[in-house]
Amino acid sequence: MISMADFEPISYRIRIGVTGHRKLDDAESVKATVKRAIDAEVENLFPENSRRNIERVRQAGTTGISFRVLSPLAEGADRVIARAILDYPGARLDAVLPLAVENYLEDFESQESKTEFRELLALCRRPVTLRTPRVGDDRHDPGDQAELRRNAYKQVGEYVVDHCDVLIAVWDGEPARGRGGTAEIVNYAKEQKRPVIRVWNGAFEVFNRQSSNGLDAAALDGIDRFNRQTIRHEQRADYAQNLDHDYFEKPENASEIAPGVRELVNRYLFPYYSQASIVAKQSRDRYYRAGKFVYALCAVAVGCAAVGVLFPAVATAAFGAELILLIFIVLALWQARRKHSHQAWVENRFLAERIRCGIFMAICGVEPRPIEVLPYMGHSQTVNDWTVRVFDEIWDRLPPLNCHSRGDCMSLNSYVREAWIGDQVTFHKSKQARERRARKRLAEAGAIVLPTTVVAAAVHFVLGLWQPEPQIPAMARIMHHGLDQGLSLVALLFPAIAASLAGIEAHREHLRLEKRSANMVPQLQRLDGQMKSATEPKRFESLLQQLDEIMLREAQDWLMLMRYVEIKAS
Repeated sequence: MISMADFEPISYRIRIGVTGHRKLDDAESVKATVKRAIDAEVENLFPENSRRNIERVRQAGTTGISFRVLSPLAEGADRVIARAILDYPGARLDAVLPLAVENYLEDFESQESKTEFRELLALCRRPVTLRTPRVGDDRHDPGDQAELRRNAYKQVGEYVVDHCDVLIAVWDGEPARGRGGTAEIVNYAKEQKRPVIRVWNGAFEVFNRQSSNGLDAAALDGIDRFNRQTIRHEQRADYAQNLDHDYFEKPENASEIAPGVRELVNRYLFPYYSQASIVAKQSRDRYYRAGKFVYALCAVAVGCAAVGVLFPAVATAAFGAELILLIFIVLALWQARRKHSHQAWVENRFLAERIRCGIFMAICGVEPRPIEVLPYMGHSQTVNDWTVRVFDEIWDRLPPLNCHSRGDCMSLNSYVREAWIGDQVTFHKSKQARERRARKRLAEAGAIVLPTTVVAAAVHFVLGLWQPEPQIPAMARIMHHGLDQGLSLVALLFPAIAASLAGIEAHREHLRLEKRSANMVPQLQRLDGQMKSATEPKRFESLLQQLDEIMLREAQDWLMLMRYVEIKAS
């Protein structure tokens, strides 16, 4: 048994994008000015509440704060700024390339420049290439190829702006000399209300200092909460031991996994998967308990009020009980919101799902694609989301993954189909059945409550038409009065019970979750059939990335569904 490594806190990184001219008269002067600008301005560009959060976290020492630079690594400013930022302790590089590497190298003038590019590119774990086909493969004439390049440079500049917190531009202030030029990218950043630090001639200035779409340390809170979660080491270690069994001992083909992979996963991935999964389960249980508690007590509180109205002799006790129940409801809601139970559940569950997929990708030696947040998800998740940042940070810590041969593909193929795809098919079938049963139980309860209420109302109406005459025996009058009171109680209480059942159904989203799992099963089974015939490394890698993409979109879809499901006692 390989022991799990200790949990190392995740750092919060300020993302700095770069743009600028390729020809620089004094690269060292530019580099020094960039550092002065970063030291003097970057943290001051945060709003006041974010600066307070940064200072609080820095004093607590729970979460490190560093930089991540996004650069296309073109000659000149792109590389000078990247090197300046990489001089800071713990800084990382994200390379964003406009073209496939072979095409991009054609734009560099000397062998020395090409060597420098490759050295910097090697520092990036997962370069993003916006245009993967070779330009020449499109069979356009030279003029069209030049246009493709210009468009690619414009797109890479806009990508950097869209994914950074602040843009540093080495710019002479003159208009752009071509599409995708520095001036055009700076203007795009201004339109997007992104803070821009312009560096030129040994000085710097800031545009969009008070922008609404710039530096925001909201992700810092999520990362710091993740680091500070009080999970006992023994609990995390036991959880990781079970994971080790599930991934490396239970599957029939686990023995085919390359040596060293098990140790890599235990050291770099299991600690964070355990952390996120344990927090998610604990938070989910608290949230579900609070929901059941609140909806059940709401119905009981209505019942107490009804008793108080219908039976004056016990009115004081009944209304007192109602008050106590309402206080319990308020406290339950306050406690759930104070502990961020719902938020902690959905966010940590999303993170755990991404790490779980990453475990399989690491076992197979394949890099997952960076998490891209689609535009329609903007209300639920953004590139600034702390879970996105944490996964990137976790993955960047992994050593290089080993490429596999055709023989590896054949052995890992069976492992992936059993341990990943097959497990997910089983999970979604089980979840579909479980959600259907829960939904039917609630529907059956509602089917009893509503007709009972209708019948009680009808009997109550008929009873109201008949008033006992004075000569009717006292026992009959007492029974009439008792029945009237009982039917009144049903009329008041049962609609509250029906509302509570509807609240529980909305709270748990049984129907939507059932349909989501039903839709996932055929997708996974289709991919399983394709995976079965994958014998070449490229095909195997492509299908793995498709599977990872499906799982990512499923997790994001679940996040969008569950993020706004709240306990509503009104």
